[in-house]
Amino acid sequence: MPEFSVASALSLPSVSITPSAKGLQFSDDGQAFLLTKHAVYILTPDAGVNVELSSVIKQALDSNSHTRSAKPLGWLRTILEFDRCLEHQWPTECQDWGSVCLGSLDPSLQALALSPSNLTSNAGCLVALLNSNLELTIWGASKNFLTGEWIRLQDVTTVLKEAAANEPSTPLLRALRAQATCIEWTPQPDWGLTPAPAVDASLLAVGNRAGSVIFLRYDSAHDQMVIVDSAAVADRWVTHLSFSAWTDCQDGVCEAMIASAAADGSVTVLNLRQKLTVKPSLANLFPECDFSLSTHPAGEPVCPADGRAVSGMRWVNVRGGNPILIFHKAGTLHLWQLSAPLSAWSGCKVLLLRTQKRSVGSSALYPASGICHLPSRDLAIVSLADGSFHVVHRLSVDPTLDPPPSEAVSSDALSAASRAVFVHTEPEKMSFKDVDRISGMASYDDNSTFMWTYEASRPTDFSYKHDAKHVSSLVVAQLWEEDTDERLIQALAECIGRSKTATGQAPIYRLRPILVHLRDPHRVTRLCERILDVLRNSPFREPVPSFAMPIYVGAQSAELSRDLARSLTMHLFGWDGVLSERLRYSVAAFCQKHSTTPDVQQQFAEAVEQFVSNIRTHFLLTLLRHLSTVAVALNSNDVHFARRTILLATMPGALPELTKAAGKLSSRLVETASTESRSDTQESLDESCPACHASIPLQDAESAVCPNGHAWARCCVTSFLLATPMVRTCVGCSRKAFLPASSQGTPTNDPGWLPNSARGSWVLQDLLSATRRCPFCGNNFFTLV
Repeated sequence: MPEFSVASALSLPSVSITPSAKGLQFSDDGQAFLLTKHAVYILTPDAGVNVELSSVIKQALDSNSHTRSAKPLGWLRTILEFDRCLEHQWPTECQDWGSVCLGSLDPSLQALALSPSNLTSNAGCLVALLNSNLELTIWGASKNFLTGEWIRLQDVTTVLKEAAANEPSTPLLRALRAQATCIEWTPQPDWGLTPAPAVDASLLAVGNRAGSVIFLRYDSAHDQMVIVDSAAVADRWVTHLSFSAWTDCQDGVCEAMIASAAADGSVTVLNLRQKLTVKPSLANLFPECDFSLSTHPAGEPVCPADGRAVSGMRWVNVRGGNPILIFHKAGTLHLWQLSAPLSAWSGCKVLLLRTQKRSVGSSALYPASGICHLPSRDLAIVSLADGSFHVVHRLSVDPTLDPPPSEAVSSDALSAASRAVFVHTEPEKMSFKDVDRISGMASYDDNSTFMWTYEASRPTDFSYKHDAKHVSSLVVAQLWEEDTDERLIQALAECIGRSKTATGQAPIYRLRPILVHLRDPHRVTRLCERILDVLRNSPFREPVPSFAMPIYVGAQSAELSRDLARSLTMHLFGWDGVLSERLRYSVAAFCQKHSTTPDVQQQFAEAVEQFVSNIRTHFLLTLLRHLSTVAVALNSNDVHFARRTILLATMPGALPELTKAAGKLSSRLVETASTESRSDTQESLDESCPACHASIPLQDAESAVCPNGHAWARCCVTSFLLATPMVRTCVGCSRKAFLPASSQGTPTNDPGWLPNSARGSWVLQDLLSATRRCPFCGNNFFTLV
């Protein structure tokens, strides 16, 4: 096993993990979530994250690992702890034996589900946790999602119990409906709207003991989950759920499929249909979106009851056909596809897994610990808890476990490679008696690099091993050789050319498969010209989109403020072309940072300057047009902020579009501003140095230096000087911005940390609330104070 192929090997002491096909997964914020018995480890790879190095955890394999050109992959870590306190005592709900939950004897975590990103007030994701007492809770980050605390937001079991109590049934059936057994969260559908509005149409599906699936949606206005619909799928416990991707929207309708496995081994599929209804708001600045959900059976049986439990399930999307459902039972792998004109096969196929004798504990009867899909190779890869990998070839054409003669990737080769990584990373010498029990596996770069967790064990040793003695390891490694340079260029072009804002995924998530390979400075130097060619030339997407807005007529109101904030969010973060520009900027800045050649650094620095200029132009244009729209409702503080924006838009080198929009706003201010506002002069735009009170003119949007040499950073959203700890920091580019007045964790709704001239501006406060992500790189903010 080549040494350079192992990017990271991180030990997790005192961690016991139960094998699960969904126990290790990435969120849309770019974080890896690892489900253990009593906690969830939240690990963020440092590639693309700009934070203090003291917070990054790195574990070198040995002294020779420092000779590699690429540095080991580091991690930022935090933990979501399960306190093992039980909120619900099921015997008080029902005295029947059917409602007994034996998991209450030793409470532990059973499953997790991750929401799409951009749901919370800080544009993050939510975590649904299911424990062994069949209780469901929702968790979210408080301030610092990288290394800070994650808190419980809602007890969803209470919602399920209230809904069951309103239905006419027996106490036993009501208890069974409230006892959650499995969970799954859908991705966001793409409604085909341009720009894409920041609305949540994702669903949390909850299977229960009564054999039904309940669909919930997050209500951001009240920070809680609400029930949308439910459907009966079986007369047994529902043990597994899996969603397919949503189809492309047609006439405001998106469709998806949800597969459910019951305790008797049967698998059924439901079709989901969501319809979007759009109507204008009162202020006519943002469309009001309403969703309706309907379910109906798919019409074809998937798998009848056979008494064999499902251990893992996942949908995968293939080109030119319907999604394929992959589910695992002991010793067999099942694949099912709905019949379609373009599909090469349909129905259910069963593949018999073969035991790969790598250790004394090898067996094909172990449960699945991971299922992933590599669309570029038309492969599906399944890992088992015995440490083996099983590869399904020609997935969309004719699925088989036998590799074609020209295929270097095979089940035996991947199992041998993972075993070699295990032997290489363990501090002690391993033998045939030692088993690398894989508890979770996921693809890291959608190709040859994988991430998995394992624990070394010796089945022949019958001595007791308490929880504190368990040591798990997280490994990121390349499992086969390939032309990484060529694939990297193709992946970069596809990422910046096809990414959609509707999914809500953060740039560090989208760029993870690329940045992990650009950590090598030799590769950055070798591919410099090709990377710059892709970033600058192809594929082209309009970096500064043009759009028009209606003129608002009326006074300032709560409805206007709400619509303005939503419209700003939609236009700042809803254009695919601007997202592409942010991705180009992130890659160029990353290459500039990791390159060791001065001329290569200079070339990427010039590209960074170009992309930042395009992003700033779009930001200022969006702000100017919104200010012109609501000019009639601006107060004196809003006018002051508007004139600062005009000054930034008319600085030397500004594009003609900016100058034109600034002139239009100036005319609108003359028409609508009060006498007090008109008396403002250019000198009033200067700020006082917080250290010496010297006057500082607005000459640069990034930073400022007073005549006495005091240097200050400026807010990346408002351009005001930052002289307060009440700021948030971007995880991608380290830019800082003021906290919004409605931000979580602020001591008061009165934004006393803002400059005096900004506190009374409702437009500025709406802008701060609208920019939940960095307007330059598009990544999330985090707060330290």
